[in-house]
Amino acid sequence: MKIHKTLEMKNKHDYVIKPYTKTINGIRTISLDNDTIRVLKNWRKDQEKHGVHNFIMSYDDTPMSRTTIPLIVKRFAKLAGVKPIQAKGLRHSHVSYLINEFNTDVLTVSRRLGHSSPEITLKYYAHLWPRNDETIADEMEGNIKFQPAKENRLRFTGNQNIHSTK
Repeated sequence: MKIHKTLEMKNKHDYVIKPYTKTINGIRTISLDNDTIRVLKNWRKDQEKHGVHNFIMSYDDTPMSRTTIPLIVKRFAKLAGVKPIQAKGLRHSHVSYLINEFNTDVLTVSRRLGHSSPEITLKYYAHLWPRNDETIADEMEGNIKFQPAKENRLRFTGNQNIHSTK
């Protein structure tokens, strides 16, 4: 999916599609899985039967009103028996899914979201990455082979080796 434009909308009949995104990093290509591509292709065919050609989410080939999306989310949350979230919560859920299910690295998440740097991604999502400290310690066990010398061949004369004459 290529993201390279911005929809600026006052209402469903007064809008402009701008040939750029909010930031240069917003211009990006996001890989989609085959299941999502199949659903979108089927949805496009269904929309074309109803005269909708320009927008993915539209009833009448104009942009959907900002108030419509929260109503849709609320309706489906009720059907699913879950708490409704704001539309931007879908973005956060997607990030959580990527991190928790696939342990996706911060750079990949950052690029997918269109952030200008991984630092911005970490600012908002660092708490989602698992603490691997214990896992790393477990994996380190047995990796370092230490064998003490049989005899000391150094003549160390540093301050730890000063003998008192008293």
